[in-house]
Amino acid sequence: MKIKIGLCGLPNSGKSTFIKLVSQVEVLIASYPFTTLKAQEYAVPIFSDELKLLHSITQTKEVIPPYLFFVDVPGLIRGAHKGDGLGNEFLSYLRGCDVILEIVRNFKREEVPHPEGDINPLRDIKIIEEEIFLADKEIIERTIKKLEKEKNKEGEEKIKALENILTKIYSELNRTNSELTETNTELVESKIDKIQRFTEFNELLKEFNLLLTKEWFLLINGEATDLHGFNSSTDLHGLNLPTDLGGSFKNVYNLDLLWEIELIESKIQENEFKPKVFDFLNQFRKDLGLIQFFTFTRDITQGWFVKKDSSMIEAATLIHTDFGVKFKIAETIFLEDFVKICKSRIDTDLGTNKYGLLKPLVNTDKNRPRIVADHYWEEARKLGIIKNKGRDAKVEENEIIFVKI
Repeated sequence: MKIKIGLCGLPNSGKSTFIKLVSQVEVLIASYPFTTLKAQEYAVPIFSDELKLLHSITQTKEVIPPYLFFVDVPGLIRGAHKGDGLGNEFLSYLRGCDVILEIVRNFKREEVPHPEGDINPLRDIKIIEEEIFLADKEIIERTIKKLEKEKNKEGEEKIKALENILTKIYSELNRTNSELTETNTELVESKIDKIQRFTEFNELLKEFNLLLTKEWFLLINGEATDLHGFNSSTDLHGLNLPTDLGGSFKNVYNLDLLWEIELIESKIQENEFKPKVFDFLNQFRKDLGLIQFFTFTRDITQGWFVKKDSSMIEAATLIHTDFGVKFKIAETIFLEDFVKICKSRIDTDLGTNKYGLLKPLVNTDKNRPRIVADHYWEEARKLGIIKNKGRDAKVEENEIIFVKI
């Protein structure tokens, strides 16, 4: 399934560096604002440890990972809601995304100037918040006026419900951000009192593409920080955030993006250091509400993402539309159980490699890879470990699925 993740941040915060890191694609990275002038979408393969482990068993010619889809959006600046720095266009790119990953800078580098002059992650977060607040506020005001005129037309009940929800958002924003107006948005210190999100209204208000109803995640690029300058705080995954900030982000992460790239390119991770980016991507997809499952044939081992609580018929349709139409039953086994059976049947001298993966199985006579996973599947069926699931059964994390039609 495809979830579009919009990358949001000030210029030079590290959005293009993030894309280079996770996609291993060469992108233009420069030390001046608006390096990225148009939104670019990147499909990022997620080779999880579990997928690698399964492939070490199946030894198929091809392994296909699932993907996350990131949209690199040009950096926002103060006044973006008024169109400054092509702000209206940049905000429209974010509105077209399903969720937002905000990247905030916490590194000093003289050759990469900060558009605000110095490093202050908390200030940067609030600058972005001001811009999306004022941009959404304008849309809400226009929409309410439009709905007022349409009350007596067809669909009055839905229009009234939408109006009530939008009015609630509008009044709540005015109450908590009463000092934020068009006249004071240029002040260095933000007047944002409390960052607001209304994700419970996202589906109902999808047609209006409000940024405040989307799920937001925060990635701090550089050193871990307590976001200096506030008093009461709560610890979120090792990072301290103010209590009025923490609830606005579904999760908070920390990566030094440039250091991660250097680790991967220099292969230092094989010795003392290990990149954190792979753990981040796996955790991020879980936070997006995605679970992974697997399939394999004699030629292909493949990983898939589906939304949590998806049914077997939804998974079958994702694999192939015909599987959804002709679905009879799904045979499943957890990867962990499948690995246990495989390991118990492999000669001990084969063992595992340094990553804990099974070494390739080969024919002793011709020294060629052979497919033995089918044999292990039959073994699991005889032992009663294979489960039969119907069309409405839920897909679970790290299940291997074989659809019968």
